[in-house]
Amino acid sequence: MHSMHRHWRRRGPPPFLRWMFAPLIFWAAIALISMLFRTRTLTIVAIAVLALAIGFVLAFRRASSFFRAQDRLRRQLMADVAHELRTPLSILQGRIEGLIDGVYPRDDARMAGLLEETQHLSRLVEDLRTLANAEAGALDLRKELVDPSDLIRDVAGAFDRKIEVDAPDEMPLIDVDPVRIREVLLNLLSNAVRHSEGTIFIHAEMQPKRLIIRVTDTGSGIAPDDLPRIFDRFHKGRDSHGSGLGLAIARTLVVAHGGSIDVGSTVGKGTTVTVSLPR
Repeated sequence: MHSMHRHWRRRGPPPFLRWMFAPLIFWAAIALISMLFRTRTLTIVAIAVLALAIGFVLAFRRASSFFRAQDRLRRQLMADVAHELRTPLSILQGRIEGLIDGVYPRDDARMAGLLEETQHLSRLVEDLRTLANAEAGALDLRKELVDPSDLIRDVAGAFDRKIEVDAPDEMPLIDVDPVRIREVLLNLLSNAVRHSEGTIFIHAEMQPKRLIIRVTDTGSGIAPDDLPRIFDRFHKGRDSHGSGLGLAIARTLVVAHGGSIDVGSTVGKGTTVTVSLPR
């Protein structure tokens, strides 16, 4: 698609489009002539063709704008990916060169550090693959009936920090991909743990048509300037040390389920992330 757009910019539209527009332009001229000479039947036909020609022109312009926007997004994504991969790759390269040159001892601690960097790279690549698949409409959701209360308590129990869970012991089953929704909750709770030293709450309630999950922390909150971009990929707040992909992935997975996700925050008081999923 992108190569086709570049070809159009250099050489104009392909021949079949020029062939299609030629008779439309001809009939547009006939419309003007027929209106001048007041030939009623021909005027009606010509006006119809003229309207069709205008529709084609507008559609062509919209398609061209879409291709340009997609091209910009692709270029921006590639620039972001290159930027994010550069740092861990440089660290990994430097440590390996130090081991080879004898600067660092080849002990278990150094090897563990190398393993940690490769795991970070692996997570980053997997996160990018998830985003790319979602944007291409190729995200594989393996849905099944799940008890949201069990899922929430299981995720909360994966953290060393105490997380207060406010959810009924038994809730109506929902049709979701449990692995993907678990990933969403892990991302949200990880952010809360990272930015808050106080109590973290996760609340769940079943509404007539939606499951509502709220993750609330009592941390430093999010600056108003950062809120509009909080779900943008690679966006990091002032105190963030992650990849900047966690919330972007969370939104992508929630939207793929037909749901929505919102953030409310007050600086100095904390943040609440609300996830809404269809039943």
